[in-house]
Amino acid sequence: MRFAIVIPTDADSWRVVRRAEELGFSRAWFFDTQMLSADPFVAMAAAAMKTTKIRLGTGVLISSNRIAPVAANAFASSNKLAPGRIDFGIGTGFTGRRAMGLGAVKLADMEDYIRTVTALLRDETVEAEFEGKRRHIRFLNPGLGLINTRDPVGLYVAASGPRARQLTAKLGAGWITTAADVAGSNAALDEMRGRALAWQGRDGEVEVTERGLDDYGFLKLHNFYLRYRLPLMIEVQCFEWTRQGE
Repeated sequence: MRFAIVIPTDADSWRVVRRAEELGFSRAWFFDTQMLSADPFVAMAAAAMKTTKIRLGTGVLISSNRIAPVAANAFASSNKLAPGRIDFGIGTGFTGRRAMGLGAVKLADMEDYIRTVTALLRDETVEAEFEGKRRHIRFLNPGLGLINTRDPVGLYVAASGPRARQLTAKLGAGWITTAADVAGSNAALDEMRGRALAWQGRDGEVEVTERGLDDYGFLKLHNFYLRYRLPLMIEVQCFEWTRQGE
């Protein structure tokens, strides 16, 4: 069982993250709300230098804040400081964009952005649109060791609505969501697994496990695992607190 913390990003959030690592937390998420908090990559870099085990991720990145190559470079740079401990969490930017009077990013645009960032992180050449033209881009000198594209960066998508959940399953990504009750959480988990199984039927590279239940007495962990292309499995889970042990 793993626990994470979510941080309203401060430039010196590393202090909180280091303490969270000492207490056994497995992951720290950093807000990307530019009008309300500090830059997540600055905070992640500082945390990377002060920790050794805890994973560090954008929770969640807003695609309109940075063009895709800049975001990919930031993740690859962070991945050099904390090899294999970096996660790419992304969403449509409700809070960060509302703070500037803007609506959410379109899902189609977010999907294209994810495709570009993840391809670059795999050292692939990818076609992307910039200033109205399609161009082929890639990292030109990863062999110099200035960035790290060898260790995989985890992908997580914040998805509340059905179309966003479908996209999450399609991408084989980890799922970031919120729920108010156990029944709603389990229903959402079943829906997400159903979408993942449907995608598995269309793409043989998708792996989906059975639903699992880990009972710790005071807490039940409902989950399943998903893998798509990356050499790691993403756990999709929800927690159920019980009164046992109180």
